[in-house]
Amino acid sequence: MPDAKPTLTPSPSPAPLTAAQQARRDRIVDAGLTLLAERAYDKIQVKDVAEEANVALGTLYHYFSSKEHLFAEVLVRWAATLRTNISRNPLRGLDDAQRLTQVISRSVRAFQRQPSLARLIATLETSADPYATEILARLAQTTTDIYVEAIHDVDRDTAERIVRVVDAVLAARLRAWVAGRITITTVTEDLADAIALLLDPASAAAPRV
Repeated sequence: MPDAKPTLTPSPSPAPLTAAQQARRDRIVDAGLTLLAERAYDKIQVKDVAEEANVALGTLYHYFSSKEHLFAEVLVRWAATLRTNISRNPLRGLDDAQRLTQVISRSVRAFQRQPSLARLIATLETSADPYATEILARLAQTTTDIYVEAIHDVDRDTAERIVRVVDAVLAARLRAWVAGRITITTVTEDLADAIALLLDPASAAAPRV
């Protein structure tokens, strides 16, 4: 049964937030991330997140206009862990192709650990919620920046164009994976092929073994 929204008008982006309000908002996002690790997005109701965060449902809607808005922010929180991962375990590739393959592979492994995240992205991409749309654009920019930082030997504009192509392959292959049409190994291999074709054509010409 869908969650019934309270009658108050939502205030998705209260500003400025006090320290207590920011902590409460962060707790709600963390609760969404926790629940997403346990069950699929479509099995989570907004009231479940409120209960997990120990806040009233009206309080949750004070910060987030909809379930889509909330879980778009959950994705941004999750994406930030990739940069933390790289800071703790720097990329060790000797060239752009190797470094980009390494960072993309870390993203794939993260999706493998939590397939619900890949399904959530696919769901939110079709959302009409304006806040979710804006946040997904911010998420895309965040991941683009992380991937571009792995590319050192071409200018920024070219690096961003390369990453857009690779990211499109990643999104398409992840959708095929969550639908059960391909394995996660195939996702990784296809991404490595795409990166090699863009950054190391001589290597890409060699047969896959």
